[in-house]
Amino acid sequence: MNLRLLRITIFALVLCALHYPIQSQTLYTKAQKQFDLKAYDLSIDNFKKELETNPDCNECKYMIAEAYRHQNNSIDAAIWFSQLENAKNVPQEFYYNYGQVLKKMGQYDKAQENFAMYQQFNPERGEHFSLSCDYAKVLLAEDEKFRLSLYKPSSDQADYGVGFFNDEIVFASFRNDFVRDYNRNDQSKINKNGSQLFKAKKGRIGKTANTDYLLPDNAEKYNIGAISYAKSGKTCAYTKNNYTHAGMEIFADDQDMHIYIAEVDQTGRMIFEQAFEYNEIGYSTGFPSLNYEGKAMYFASNRPGGFGGYDLYVSYLKDGIWTYPENLGDRINTEGNEITPFLQESNLYFATDYHHGMGGFDIFTSKVIDGEWDYPSNMGNGVNSPEDDFYPAFDEEANTLYLTSNRLGGRGEHDIYMAIKVVEHEVIVINPSFETEDVADAEIPAAISLEDFMEAPQAEAIPQESNVTLVNNTTTVENVNLDEQAISNGTTSNQAEQVIEVEQSSVPPPAVSLEEMSRTNKAFGTSVTTALESLSGIRKVAYGEVITNPSKVYFIQLAALYKSQGNILPFKKLVQYGNIYKTNQQSVTKIKLGYFSDSNQASQILAQIKNMGFTDAFITHEPMSSSELELMVSNGQNNVDFGSNYSGGYTTGNQYKVRLAAYEDPIWFDVNKVKDLGMIEQWSKRDWTIFVLSGYNSFEDANNAKIRALNRGFSDAEVVLDRNGILETINSH
Repeated sequence: MNLRLLRITIFALVLCALHYPIQSQTLYTKAQKQFDLKAYDLSIDNFKKELETNPDCNECKYMIAEAYRHQNNSIDAAIWFSQLENAKNVPQEFYYNYGQVLKKMGQYDKAQENFAMYQQFNPERGEHFSLSCDYAKVLLAEDEKFRLSLYKPSSDQADYGVGFFNDEIVFASFRNDFVRDYNRNDQSKINKNGSQLFKAKKGRIGKTANTDYLLPDNAEKYNIGAISYAKSGKTCAYTKNNYTHAGMEIFADDQDMHIYIAEVDQTGRMIFEQAFEYNEIGYSTGFPSLNYEGKAMYFASNRPGGFGGYDLYVSYLKDGIWTYPENLGDRINTEGNEITPFLQESNLYFATDYHHGMGGFDIFTSKVIDGEWDYPSNMGNGVNSPEDDFYPAFDEEANTLYLTSNRLGGRGEHDIYMAIKVVEHEVIVINPSFETEDVADAEIPAAISLEDFMEAPQAEAIPQESNVTLVNNTTTVENVNLDEQAISNGTTSNQAEQVIEVEQSSVPPPAVSLEEMSRTNKAFGTSVTTALESLSGIRKVAYGEVITNPSKVYFIQLAALYKSQGNILPFKKLVQYGNIYKTNQQSVTKIKLGYFSDSNQASQILAQIKNMGFTDAFITHEPMSSSELELMVSNGQNNVDFGSNYSGGYTTGNQYKVRLAAYEDPIWFDVNKVKDLGMIEQWSKRDWTIFVLSGYNSFEDANNAKIRALNRGFSDAEVVLDRNGILETINSH
């Protein structure tokens, strides 16, 4: 070989050696840029090519898993994540993202292991999602509360987002089984696979055969998301986006969505569209839902100033101008994503990936109580699944909830489903009747309304025939109650049941009727408006006892959960040591065991429960405030009752009870008057305390107790129905 040929050969070898890393680096960089541009299919292909020449590239494996995750392809994502389970120096978010994928696949135990690993980097978030796996198991074990069926016009591509117009449904779809009739030269080359709007019939009569484009060929607009119509039929609102993939991954940093508002013609088509004036440049605003007249619009946005990710907002149309969006607050919104709201009267349906649920996005519902959104409730198994469930839309006429899901068993990608609530067999009392002959002649004292009391003079002469005597400046009143045996026989008795003493200088305030409201409290010389408009929103505080707010007591705090109602199932076994309560303070839910008046007793119990594995528990010494407590589990109950705000599936069923009275201060409640009539329960609503009797097997038993309570001075006593921790008046049924 001559010298010149040798030089050429060496140069070629050196060039090849240099070209390989340059080519490899270029391939990885290209794949990374494609990933950043959300071109996930191209990104996956190039990362796989990089692995062919560099099989130890863990960064490539992680990015492939992430690309599949962003495409909502959980199975392939899990396969690639699993290759990194024993790898070193994986990104911190590996455990969180892998856990989310496993949770969406229903592998809750393994997901929980990854969330536990993630706690070393983000304790609060890791604990939150670890607990969410426990809650998901509870939801999945429940009987399905809804009967679910696939909406027939769904296709093998992504169909999503239902809007109602007259007797039709309008939905968005990436479907490709419909072909428009126009010149191919006019067809968009970029958006030919974009999202379009379709219309079909409601319910089971909806079929592919009667499905059609909403807009004509010459007016089609691609990349239009779900649409919302005001029920008045005059206005609509919809989302425009740049989605190119049917998976519809929701990113907290999206910039692709904007809301448009338009008038509606007689066919449901949009005319005179205008951009919503509060669309934010550099952020996303979308998923609008209009109320009946189109005067209020609920939507989601990831704009600055929220709680994190997408939050839900509302804007009102006043004098033709939309008001500045208002955040719905931290009971609804979280550091995760809250999207796809739907307003039905005072009920708000929405989807979230942060409130404790079964998998990805779950559908929740909340309602306005006393001017505030109540804590959201998971709609449970049937509506929700381990995968993504969102875009709720409620058809009042058919009592049907429509939703979008990519759960297993559909036709492909995302499909539209119809959910109808399963009606359980239950006893409904309509105009209840009961025998009154036995008490017809009884001298039952008339019920005295709050208004009558307020108009009455504060001091009256004591009738001589009432057998009242003064003893040491106190009034001893006899013959307060009628003899119960005499009542049952239809007669009256002059036998005294008990003796009560009232300080002459301090007349206790009366019990407040729930029906009395907006009254001026003349008796106390001040203007006081009662706050008990209804039974809604009250919560149980005590069972079998009366809490009168002693100065300070000891609690054992078991957990503090942020922006969550909390899952008390892990703590249920501790009820042997005391009641389990929860308190809500802003965005923190605290689970407590107690209460104890002796610090030594609290310390001994703390040591025992730490040995049971609750190593983070500690003792607090704090003022007792019954208005802030909610009883979750009582060690005095035969049937476990999880309280009115718990959505965990363990319930007491429907029970008849007797609401006795409401007081501003529970100290005025005389336990001795009714302790023989049933088990006393203490409930709370803001600053009011409501006393209830329970333990009855039938309406008749509860009604008999009510009659006795009326005879003992509780003029506003009434029978109520406890529906799994929510009290309702019988008249409402």
